[in-house]
Amino acid sequence: MKKLVTRICLIRLKLWQALVFLLVMSLALTMFLFLLQPLPIWDVLIAMGRSFGLNLFLNWLPLFLLMLLLYFLGCGATSSATIVGAVGIGLGFANRTKILLRNDPLVPWDLMLGGEVVGIARSFGIGAIVAVIFGVILYIVVAIFAAFVIRSEKIGSEWRMLGVAVCLLTMFFVNQPLYANTNINNHLHIRGNIWHQVNQFNSRGFVYSFIHAFNTNRVMRPEGYDRDAVLEKIAAADLSGISRLEGKEHPHILMIMGEAFSDLSMNPHFCFEGFTDPLENWQRLLPKGISGDIIVSVLGGGTAQTEFDVLTGLNARQFPGAPFAFRMITTEFESMAWLLNSLGYRSEFMHPGFDWFYNRRNVYRHLGFDRLMFIDEFDDIPTKGMYINEHDTINRVIEMFAEHRQNFPGVPYFNFTVTIQNHGPYVDKYLIDGPVTEANFSTDLDLLEVDINALSNFFHGLQDADIEFARLVDYVNTLPEPTVMVYFSDHLPAFNMRIYDTVFSAANTFEEMTQLYTVPFLILFNYAALEFYGISHPIELATDPYENMLFSSPFLGAYVMELLGFTNLSPFWDFNTELRREFPIILETRSFAPCLTPSSHKTREQRLPLYLYRDWSYFRIFDGGTF
Repeated sequence: MKKLVTRICLIRLKLWQALVFLLVMSLALTMFLFLLQPLPIWDVLIAMGRSFGLNLFLNWLPLFLLMLLLYFLGCGATSSATIVGAVGIGLGFANRTKILLRNDPLVPWDLMLGGEVVGIARSFGIGAIVAVIFGVILYIVVAIFAAFVIRSEKIGSEWRMLGVAVCLLTMFFVNQPLYANTNINNHLHIRGNIWHQVNQFNSRGFVYSFIHAFNTNRVMRPEGYDRDAVLEKIAAADLSGISRLEGKEHPHILMIMGEAFSDLSMNPHFCFEGFTDPLENWQRLLPKGISGDIIVSVLGGGTAQTEFDVLTGLNARQFPGAPFAFRMITTEFESMAWLLNSLGYRSEFMHPGFDWFYNRRNVYRHLGFDRLMFIDEFDDIPTKGMYINEHDTINRVIEMFAEHRQNFPGVPYFNFTVTIQNHGPYVDKYLIDGPVTEANFSTDLDLLEVDINALSNFFHGLQDADIEFARLVDYVNTLPEPTVMVYFSDHLPAFNMRIYDTVFSAANTFEEMTQLYTVPFLILFNYAALEFYGISHPIELATDPYENMLFSSPFLGAYVMELLGFTNLSPFWDFNTELRREFPIILETRSFAPCLTPSSHKTREQRLPLYLYRDWSYFRIFDGGTF
């Protein structure tokens, strides 16, 4: 055996040769990871050129140092390159897949998903799983063979210890000035919309961006955190709402969050003459209710972030260091459901997806929902576009509502449903189990065929959502009991950014920051609800009927509660209502008062509500203030 190994071994690397080998391999791996990103090679080269090669250096250095460290620890040059390459390529492919499927890059907290990742793997087809297993086995076989062919000469222990020390010290001392430095991060060139995280990762490089996110995106106590100010606001709150509303009749509430629902089809660049308008019913219903737009924190994926915002009144944007906002809810937590329950409501949640995803099974219990329904209760229901179809989803909402009315007469009902049919990706999405085989719109835009395909499939699914929501409205209008319906979206569809760059044209900085995160909502009252409140239109209940209906998603739940007169139930939710009037739009680092006046134009005294909201959010999650 020893003779066989000696014969197979063709190359023996001396120390300097091993260093050159690792240098070449780390550079090759760096370039491969750049090319692995879903970005044209020309854009990669332009980003490198305009950053003067700094992004190339910042992505290469960690890979080279890791290979060196393993080499000096005794792994050998080939094995060191193989191990770092396997980890790098694996994460790179995960990043690419996540971007293509969800328009969202791989970030450090994604590695904390645990059971969720296992659940995702179970949902893959057997062919995909076999292909991955085959690829891993092939990589291992090639790596073992290469390790026999290219061997490293032994080096003395003093050189090994020196090498390990130099690698570790270098990693330690370059981290803060290079990878935790926001100035360097901001000066790296970005291709496309500079506010979009996918463009940031693609242009700056996955390795650098991943490490920078690890350094900077952590949930930390806010600078200047004032717990006493929060407690004072709580102590001064008026909680007379419970006694005022206790024992009175209240309307049923149905909240439907439509997967990737968007009014993109109403963009003037799209024409449906000769085709079916995908939002025909939506446009017919708009004048009958209160409509507007919410600014969410995610694009193309991250549905649960919007759920978190609407149901808790907190802003997921303020917790970028969490794996996802729901991860922070680990015990009973004040939510819209809890407040409604205090008034005698019975609350149910329904989502035709897996209960493990985003830890929804546990979180919705903590949020106060009495009953949860997931995909395991949708046996024998056909899919459309790979997911439970919209028609049967709305059927199940109607069934749940009917069961409640039968089994709990006189008890107000709150249903929060998250649909799933029109989830991306959209290219050929409805080709197998749907009728989309060609374009279903015309446009004056210069779009690629693949983009027309994606848009056509999305518009088809959007039409299904439009039809089913209108059917739900028609059903509810037949009921004798007052019922309020709220329909809104979680995020824009997961299109290639090329589509958004072509369709959207920002006129100002505010639009550039928000147009990829702005989605519609509509609040409708059935005939019985209009009669119950003695009104002819829901806007008559609004405290300010001329209020601009554009605000951040954390304000939607509180707006509905205020509209129905459910105030003075919670110090935080009343404060949420006050804040919406002062600063309706709150982003990560910028906020806007009405008329889109930047908060930076306000005095510090005028900005105090923003600081209180930030501190109160931290207090509720991390400082024992869940209620």
